Amino acid sequence: MKNSTKNGKLHFTDGASIEAFVRNAVQSGASEGNADALVQLYRRLHERVETLEQSLKSHHISKAEASSGVETRYRQMLDAITDYTFTVTVQNGVPVHTQHSTSCVAITGYQAHEYENNSILWYDMIFPADREIALRQAREILHEQKSGSVEHRIIRKDGAVRWVKNTPVLHFNETHELVAYDGLVADITERKEAEEAMRESEERFRFIIEQSPIGIALTTPSGRILKANATICTMLGFDEQEITRLSTQDISVPEDAAREEKPLEQLLAGEIPHLEIEKRFVAKSGEIVWGNVHSSFLRDRDGKPLVRIAIVENITPRKQAENALRQSEERLRALMQNANDAVVISDSEGSFSYCSPSVARMFYYGPERMLGTNAYSYIHPDDLVRVKEQFRELIDLPMNTMKTMQYRFRRADASWAELEAVSTNLLKHPVIQGIVTNARDISKRHRQGQDTDEDE
Repeated sequence: MKNSTKNGKLHFTDGASIEAFVRNAVQSGASEGNADALVQLYRRLHERVETLEQSLKSHHISKAEASSGVETRYRQMLDAITDYTFTVTVQNGVPVHTQHSTSCVAITGYQAHEYENNSILWYDMIFPADREIALRQAREILHEQKSGSVEHRIIRKDGAVRWVKNTPVLHFNETHELVAYDGLVADITERKEAEEAMRESEERFRFIIEQSPIGIALTTPSGRILKANATICTMLGFDEQEITRLSTQDISVPEDAAREEKPLEQLLAGEIPHLEIEKRFVAKSGEIVWGNVHSSFLRDRDGKPLVRIAIVENITPRKQAENALRQSEERLRALMQNANDAVVISDSEGSFSYCSPSVARMFYYGPERMLGTNAYSYIHPDDLVRVKEQFRELIDLPMNTMKTMQYRFRRADASWAELEAVSTNLLKHPVIQGIVTNARDISKRHRQGQDTDEDE
């Protein structure tokens, strides 16, 4: 190249011209040695610059190759993912191109090139009722730069309906302008079906709890009531909001709550699998309600108790009947213990199965001594044939038929008691299953009658 002069100044265009310029400048005002030294200095500087330029060029080439390798590996990784991925290129807030990974066929049934040939295939594939969900997500990505995932249904190429989860990842340039976004589409059909099955199961469980004629309550391990069905609420007179503000201790008779405390601790610790106990509850009105409570704990996989399930049967009518029967039995027992008449029950062969306490006063035998012995062994021989015949007649008669008999009965002191007895056939009674005889000692009356006859 050549040097040129402009405005009285020397200009140069390459290394040789610079070297000539330096040499001329030095020769005009310096010695040859100084000129050679400056030229050598320039040459070293020029070589250094060329070395730096070569290094910089090599660095850019390596960086470009590395970037290309990362992008290639990224694409390979996306293609290997079983979930469906796609990339949308954006210009000025408008999507201009969409590229789908090859794995889209596994989820949608369509090949990647089918999306390339039909730009609205993805939209058409969305289940009609869910299209607004997908459109709203696209608007949020493009205009609000939100990257929240959505779940919706798609219709596969074969017509099957599948659930997918679409998770976007946004990409911006150096000025924070959205230039693209990736979408990761996962098939979540199995999860959705499991959730639906769980929801249906919970609804059935809730229906069973609410409609059950048996009371069902859910409580915390400490006893706070979480849920109580309508049966329990009706049984105790609370509405659901009222009862869920209480604990089991609040609605239990204190004595029964204390009696239940130790077994509940064993149940909570897993020492016993379940607990069944009869206890008294205090209704909202203050009335006492009896319940048969069967309790167990629902636990997690580690055995930690989560919730106590209590099944409560209202046994108040049964308890009232039992109490009435007990009172009736106590009254009957008191009457029989203090009655002058002896009451015995015998089977069809005449063996005693019950003797009232009054037999001791009448016959001087303890009731327990007479049990299992035969009535015929106590009857006077002169009366035995007649009594046996009357007894057999009574057995053949319908239940509740009564027959009155008189006979002599041997006492423990070998004396004879004159008896007037009324026997009732209750052999077919489900509880008694025997002949019930009510016997009265008429010995004194009989003697008085004899005395009167003799006086006459």
